Amino acid sequence: MSCEKLYLTAPEMLECTARVVSCTPNKNDGYDLETDRTPFFPEGGGQLSDIGTVYDPMQGFVPVTHCFEANGTVLHRTGKPFAVGEIVTLKVDAAKRLKYTQQHTGEHLLSHAYDVLFGAENVGFHMAGDVVTIDLDHDLSDEEIEAGEKYANELVWKNAPVRIFNVDASELPNLPLRKKNEKLHGEVRIVEVEDGDHTEMCTCCGTHFMSTAPVGLIKVLEHARYKSGCRITFACGVLALEHFTKENAELRRTAAALSVKPDGVFDALARREEQVQGLNQKLREKNAQLAKLYSEKLHAEAQENFIAAYLPVDFDACKTIAETLCADDNFSAVLFCNESDRLRYICARGKNGTLDCRAAAQKINALLGAKGGGSPVTSQGSCPKTAETEQKLREILSEPVQNLN
Repeated sequence: MSCEKLYLTAPEMLECTARVVSCTPNKNDGYDLETDRTPFFPEGGGQLSDIGTVYDPMQGFVPVTHCFEANGTVLHRTGKPFAVGEIVTLKVDAAKRLKYTQQHTGEHLLSHAYDVLFGAENVGFHMAGDVVTIDLDHDLSDEEIEAGEKYANELVWKNAPVRIFNVDASELPNLPLRKKNEKLHGEVRIVEVEDGDHTEMCTCCGTHFMSTAPVGLIKVLEHARYKSGCRITFACGVLALEHFTKENAELRRTAAALSVKPDGVFDALARREEQVQGLNQKLREKNAQLAKLYSEKLHAEAQENFIAAYLPVDFDACKTIAETLCADDNFSAVLFCNESDRLRYICARGKNGTLDCRAAAQKINALLGAKGGGSPVTSQGSCPKTAETEQKLREILSEPVQNLN
């Protein structure tokens, strides 16, 4: 028995009574419910499925978490079974249907705009819970993206009529379709948006409004080159409002942190970046001075061109000091430092140094429970900083030549 698909013939109907035709367990520990009629749109054509509830007096409201089409009928995924022949009430989540219909109708308008203005064909459409994308067959500039967005929104604001009708696939070659699909057969559903000399017309199985105004707004969020064309990410209506609400909140929070108005955030960040770069340059200069002083001190304290020491600096400074020491071709060094909650080390030697840094790292790893490695010329590693590892480090440094060579 075929299912009457009300989402195609009466998309405004979001609730109806129906008779249970079958209800079978599925591999997800739920049930797939089939009824003789349904207002639920099953996932397809790039559009997400409706969700909602099934109601009967014995079980109350049972959530419908997903719908899909199989063998010409619609199956509703539920967490409870229903008896064959039982009369139930199916109710679509109106907020989700509105959001999905806004995105799908808006997609037609945006794709139409880029086709009319720039001959860019939509070759892909995907709708997720919080984002919608279309893929065009060639890349567009920022200015072209903006022009298409404006054209599509003007169609929304005109409240242009949307007509949905069915034809036999044999009639498709005679229609001014935006996209051709020669694989279709039998009865085919057509969605048409009135746009003067450039009427939008394409085959589609999704849900649509009877006019364009309910789309509300179409906003392109970003676009990027994709394969040989470009991918456009956009949002319509409710979804656009959700995006703008979140982004506006973040913008105002950032502006408050920078003590500027929202329209001054970019300039404030540019100034902050310039300040940070200046401070980083000063820090590099100070670190170079620090490395020079430590290198001179350690070089003077070294025995037989070898030094092992703990330094109260960060790891970057530790590496710089090791490199400075080992500019002396005959020198070898093993330096330790703390960084956050970890004890770190670096082993290095000059061109003629005698320390095997790889072997030294293996010994350090074994003694401290550290992880790391490298080559005979340089190696590094780290371990958690604990009272035990600090004690082991003191033991290593008490006789470094014996423990590390």
